[in-house]
Amino acid sequence: MKHIPTLFIFLFFIFCSKKESDKEKENVQIPYIELHAADTLKERNYITVFDDVSEKNTKLTKEELEIVDRNLIIGVEKYNNDLKTKLNELNNDDKTITWNYEDEKIDLRYYYRQYFVVNEKNGDKIVKVFCFCNYSDDGWRKYRMSVFDGGDCYLRAEINITQNKISYFRTHGMA
Repeated sequence: MKHIPTLFIFLFFIFCSKKESDKEKENVQIPYIELHAADTLKERNYITVFDDVSEKNTKLTKEELEIVDRNLIIGVEKYNNDLKTKLNELNNDDKTITWNYEDEKIDLRYYYRQYFVVNEKNGDKIVKVFCFCNYSDDGWRKYRMSVFDGGDCYLRAEINITQNKISYFRTHGMA
């Protein structure tokens, strides 16, 4: 019995100190991170090119960039056509939800791009493309971006420049 007052005093100090630390947590200011959205019609420097192995900046010729661009457009067009079909099916199956294709389709105008150049052993030149719709700082121009999930704000493609074809195109998981 004589230890009960000591226990109450101990518990009182624990709960009081915990409430103070909770109040301190409430007063912590979280810095605002501004996201820069892409619009390639307004910004000309929306592509950066890296060597895939060294991850240092490198260059592609004008012709190589045109091959990448044409094939990326082909990948987006196929994705958008498949998306339109899928959304029509969803809209027909469930009348309580209406998906708007115009809101959901991918428009490359609103994506920054990182290209990673790979020279295959067979001589083929491959460009791994990573597209993203916003960023918080200019680090994307110097370093490989890495994200998980994010929906169609992030997409990846692989384009074989030598064979002039796209071999892979995917958006990230559903956000």
